[in-house]
Amino acid sequence: MDATIRPAATDELDRVLDLLAREQQDPARACVFVGTERDGIRAELDGLDTDWRETLRVADLGGDLVGAVLVDRDAELGRSWIHGPWVRGDWLPTARRLLDAALATMPPQVVDHELCADVVHTAMAALADERGWTASEINHVYVTDQAGTAAWRGDDPRVRGLRPEDTPVLAPLHEQEFPATYYPWERLLAGAASGDLLVAVADDGAPLGYGAGRVQADGAGYLDYVAVTDDARGRGVGQALVTTLGRRLVAASPRGTLNLTVQDRRTPAVSLYERLGMSRVCSMVGYRSPGG
Repeated sequence: MDATIRPAATDELDRVLDLLAREQQDPARACVFVGTERDGIRAELDGLDTDWRETLRVADLGGDLVGAVLVDRDAELGRSWIHGPWVRGDWLPTARRLLDAALATMPPQVVDHELCADVVHTAMAALADERGWTASEINHVYVTDQAGTAAWRGDDPRVRGLRPEDTPVLAPLHEQEFPATYYPWERLLAGAASGDLLVAVADDGAPLGYGAGRVQADGAGYLDYVAVTDDARGRGVGQALVTTLGRRLVAASPRGTLNLTVQDRRTPAVSLYERLGMSRVCSMVGYRSPGG
């Protein structure tokens, strides 16, 4: 018997969170848009721009919730991030139907969709492949904590706060290094002004690069961006930004942790994070729809 795909009822949310927490424990069945702990997952979902309860769809097999999916979306960017699908049992047949249900919740202007999972989640790769979605480069996730950052050097004197006059140099650098990101430069500026983002700039008479991060809804510090100009490479600018901003994010994090992602091809950055003693916890891949 096939499961029925339907919106979740309000009194089912606890059961859904239990399902998500169980499935998130297994990298071969997890979505990497959220963490692995139930309370943290709820906090992250509550912090989405889109009310997750409105887009939540479940797979109901005779009253047993065996699957779920939900969506975060940005109509201005025309993008969505599909959280899940999570499925207990035979994954692919139910995941296909949950993905269709998630896509059916999209407004017409949202045409660019993304799934994301650990590289070991081969069923997610199969689902994306049969839809013609394109796999991204592999990204590695690194983490550290208060003890780890305490061993780093003190703040680098070249690192200061963001200024409006940095835009002519740093906006093109941001677009070059992170095209089509969920934080275009204008939003990054607004986030820095509101305090939602911590932004640092390396300056040696002129901007050499920048870093930006935030405290996630689950209380973990996250380093979103680090980029340096071509002229600054090999001068320790990336390390100065990572260590100075990283310590500030850990201090602001209720959990006292810092995590970041880095593309596999950025071998100097990978070497830096490992030299700083950060631990690689997973390697993930995104899958973008043909509209992306």
